[in-house]
Amino acid sequence: MSEVKYSLNGKQFKDFGVYVSESSNLAGMLERKQITQYDWAEYHGISPDLSRPRYKEREIELKCFIRGENWEDLFANFRDLVISDFSKAGTQRLQVQPMGFKTLAYEVFMKDEVQIEKQFSQGEMFATFTLKMIEPNPIKKIFKTSLDSFRLKYDSPSETEIFIGDGTKLIGRGNVNFLFDYSEPTYQPSGISLVQGSAFNNTYYEMYTIPSGELVYQFSVNVTLSTAKNIILYVIGRKPDNTYGLVKASAIMNGNTGLNTISTTSEINLDDYAKFFFKVLDSQGAEIPGIVYSNPWIETAEVVGEWQNMLGKEKIIIIAGDIDDVKNVETPAEIIWDKI
Repeated sequence: MSEVKYSLNGKQFKDFGVYVSESSNLAGMLERKQITQYDWAEYHGISPDLSRPRYKEREIELKCFIRGENWEDLFANFRDLVISDFSKAGTQRLQVQPMGFKTLAYEVFMKDEVQIEKQFSQGEMFATFTLKMIEPNPIKKIFKTSLDSFRLKYDSPSETEIFIGDGTKLIGRGNVNFLFDYSEPTYQPSGISLVQGSAFNNTYYEMYTIPSGELVYQFSVNVTLSTAKNIILYVIGRKPDNTYGLVKASAIMNGNTGLNTISTTSEINLDDYAKFFFKVLDSQGAEIPGIVYSNPWIETAEVVGEWQNMLGKEKIIIIAGDIDDVKNVETPAEIIWDKI
């Protein structure tokens, strides 16, 4: 295959009559940030600190041409691909698949205004334009999967950005442990627990406060298992009239022996509930012998990005940040680029 395929947020360039004639800085060394250096009077030259290289953002440029049956058709293609997607909040996903080889993926935003250089003619029409884009967090590890639900675990002492491949984004630091269920958007929790502290087992949980204007909350808890088991978190709410109801059940999680974090997200009116409690059962609905609960959390959550339905499709997941610090990666997804 000699074709280089370009896509933006899952839209193939060629489906909009757009073709890339020249690209720059998709790969290769990035410009290094200023190096700390010491100039000792008693020594020749300088002493640079080269222990932890840091790099600037990646600047990508694509020189493109576009065709249409007429001027109106050409502009509609340009509007639906370029204007539509780069008008969205956050970064946008640019993917390049060179001649059938491994996909290159970038989270980018538009650097400069895009101008169409028109070439008028009767009938079929062509024009050229240049996309100048910035990838703000360019050092990354890239995964690929066709699974609609899977777990990603790793350790990182520094903050990492996780771009899920469905248009949404998470922040991970420390003991990162996420279950991605592509049947709904992935929510980014606030990181502030609203649960009042107490011992966990068979204990109901109240909120410190109910944030005004918030409707979406993430419920999570740590469970320690004596054996690996498929598990589900059930969040049960008690209403002011002392009736009970299921608030939300999580997707099935492949729990490992030892410590696991399981969570679920729900849009609810917290004023409808007085208290909550969490119950983790196996995937058959049975009690789990010896299970130990800890660290229950309820926190506000939001979708960061614009979610796309990726069920049944290939997903490309990016972890961006200090990739050399990312250790102990556990996931069924395939690592296609360990560091680029």
